[in-house]
Amino acid sequence: MVRRLIAVTLLLGAALAQEAKPLFAGGHQLEAHYPLGRGVSYTAAKPLAKALGLGYYANAADVYLSLGARSLRLPVLSSPRAALARPRDPLAYREKGEVLVPVKRVAEALGAGYTGNAASLWVTLPAARLADHYLVRGPGQEQLFLRFSRDVNLIQRAPGRFLVLGAEAGEAFIPLVGETLFGLELRPDPLGLELTLLGAETAPLRYAPVPRGVTFWIGPMPPETRRPRVVVDGGGGPLSQRVAKAVVARLRARGYQAKLGGGPSPAARAEAGTRADVFLVLSDRGNGAVYTYRPRGRALALEFVVRGREALLLGGAPRALSRSLAPAEASAKLAGDLARALGIGRGSAEIALLAWAPKAAAMIELPRGDPETLAAAIESGVVAYLGGRP
Repeated sequence: MVRRLIAVTLLLGAALAQEAKPLFAGGHQLEAHYPLGRGVSYTAAKPLAKALGLGYYANAADVYLSLGARSLRLPVLSSPRAALARPRDPLAYREKGEVLVPVKRVAEALGAGYTGNAASLWVTLPAARLADHYLVRGPGQEQLFLRFSRDVNLIQRAPGRFLVLGAEAGEAFIPLVGETLFGLELRPDPLGLELTLLGAETAPLRYAPVPRGVTFWIGPMPPETRRPRVVVDGGGGPLSQRVAKAVVARLRARGYQAKLGGGPSPAARAEAGTRADVFLVLSDRGNGAVYTYRPRGRALALEFVVRGREALLLGGAPRALSRSLAPAEASAKLAGDLARALGIGRGSAEIALLAWAPKAAAMIELPRGDPETLAAAIESGVVAYLGGRP
């Protein structure tokens, strides 16, 4: 009898532990839920992001949360059962129009503390404190780096004026000796710290998060001197080779950097595409279509490409990253320009040669036609994508 009573008590305690709990985050009270009684706490993503000062973006397939240079992408599934298929790596799910995310996984990924007991949960971010600053003067441009005690998010309030969410500092003035900048003005704010770059109010200004800090560039951007690079892989058959050579010749005549791709192995062919602003793979197979890469049964894309594209999507990424990577939408635009120029349809598939391309990439199944005519159409599509600039 005593054993039965203990067992019932334990089961009742476990059931109570799976009920919704108050979740305290950044001074706000939210609610944590335990779908299916699996012991994994979930809460609505958007209120959690607002409470902690996180960057938030969601679409039909994924939700992105960011804190400075840290970011987390979670696929959004249709049910909690699917999201909890691997309890050690829980995913997000959608319910009644809201996206719910696993609280502990979000906290650990973004550097927040996660604690709790049978009554409630807490997600905490320590106050960010300005630890140091560095000003580098270059020809026509200055670079200011601010180092904080943790990663931070910024909101621009006005030219040269920013809110650093969750940061703490007393009212202060920090002198700077620059061509444009002459000081930093710090003011406490209910949401964090207001930071003004004195002297930069009317100057071109860009900023980007870096680990435990933020970098500002003040002054005009140096002119872009590098011409776009196009690589055309004609390894898909005799017609493809003839068309590829003609496309390269046409683009070179227009002033573009254009070269033939290819190689003795798929890896060598793919490597050629990693150095291109536009990477085209031509094939004799099919009845005419333009394909972009779509992950399917296996994710072939390189992790740094995936994470870099997430950073571009969330905004504020340094310019150097945008020179090395392009968002996934770039390939979609290229495919659209090529399909219109060739008068053929579009599709997507898990094509390994496209998976590792960091910028715009597409495979063209050539329709029947004269090689020079096809090459002229492809040239037109590439030029339309690049905006006509050599």
